[in-house]
Amino acid sequence: MVSGRRFPKAGFVAALLAALTVLIAVPQARGNFVYWTSGSPSSSIARAKLNGSALNTKFIPGLNSPHGVATDSRFIYWTQGDATNGSIGRANLDGSGANAQFIPHSAGVGAPSGIAVTPTAIFWQHDGNSIGRANIDGSAPNPNFIATTNSNCGLTADSNFLYFLNNGGTQIGRATLDGASVAPDFASIPEAFCGLSADYNYLYWASDSGNTVGAVPVVGGAADPDYVPAGTMGGGPSGVAVNSQFIFWGNYDTGAIARANLNGSAPKLGLIPDAGVTGPPDPSQLTAAPANKITINSIAKKKKKGNAIISAKVSGPGQVTLNQTSTPPDTNAVASAVKQQGLTITQASSFNLAVKPVGKTAKKLNKQIKKQLRKKRKAKATVKQTVFIHFVPAGVAGVPNTQQVNVTLVKTKSKKKK
Repeated sequence: MVSGRRFPKAGFVAALLAALTVLIAVPQARGNFVYWTSGSPSSSIARAKLNGSALNTKFIPGLNSPHGVATDSRFIYWTQGDATNGSIGRANLDGSGANAQFIPHSAGVGAPSGIAVTPTAIFWQHDGNSIGRANIDGSAPNPNFIATTNSNCGLTADSNFLYFLNNGGTQIGRATLDGASVAPDFASIPEAFCGLSADYNYLYWASDSGNTVGAVPVVGGAADPDYVPAGTMGGGPSGVAVNSQFIFWGNYDTGAIARANLNGSAPKLGLIPDAGVTGPPDPSQLTAAPANKITINSIAKKKKKGNAIISAKVSGPGQVTLNQTSTPPDTNAVASAVKQQGLTITQASSFNLAVKPVGKTAKKLNKQIKKQLRKKRKAKATVKQTVFIHFVPAGVAGVPNTQQVNVTLVKTKSKKKK
């Protein structure tokens, strides 16, 4: 669905502005990946594409018993270690620049498990008895930001709230991002094992005892412990992640990553075999960046006005922009320009973007038309134009993507009969 309105979720604008800053400042990273932690003997963060290809079980190697993992539009974060040497690490989305002591043990990180990030903050489960918080740059760490009860291996956030497995996994707690309002028993659930994830509709958890992935409405209500039903899990579910298309979970009995459609249907147990998923004492946790793929369906020419209509699609909600960047223009349109177009996409859908010439591009088309009409009754003007479609998926982990599109603007006109 395409809308001209902003997302209702508070904080989306801040996330979008941060993502657009990345869009301009650095080369585009691909966002179509699922990430997971792998304990001993791998002690690494692994990664694969959403379709299961390009598996890299040593994406960030040499870690100290990694536990939770989270991403935003620039970095990947993880928790590692125990009560004596726990820390929070960070690396670039391509795995470079890894710093396992981004927030060191000396800053108060003890026995960390789950981790979540927002545009302004990092949260982690600390020693099972509290949730810690630091600024997104790692400064001002506070290991006792929110008090909890036996809270481990399950932490996630959206633009309004922080959610955490509580009371040994029999409850999901919820807190405002400033920690001012805490509901430790926001939702009662059958015992969760490890992993908690959220989208705009549901909270999801993994249950090894039930051999299921469960779900409960993000606004609260009755839980469905068999959202992905028993018998379809493959054994030993550990960790769960969700994006705008799929639910992912790990199977520590088989070491594989599995996937189902967002409604829980069509589970694929062996999507990523030999993924190195681990169980206790270092159960794997997962995160998935929203899919950022842009697909161009067709380009239609509107010759009366000299416009072109690009038909495209994206696989989830987010912000789409069409413009002409500062790259050198095409040699056939030296001083070209187009009108910027923007759309808010509320779900996976197709959409149309108009390439409308303005400024010197429009003048160039019109100049060709006038010159031809001096000598004949019909005129046809053309200008080659390069435009860029930018897509920023909704959510803190939305990695911006850019698609270059080359179009030919054609304008026709005939003299009026006297």
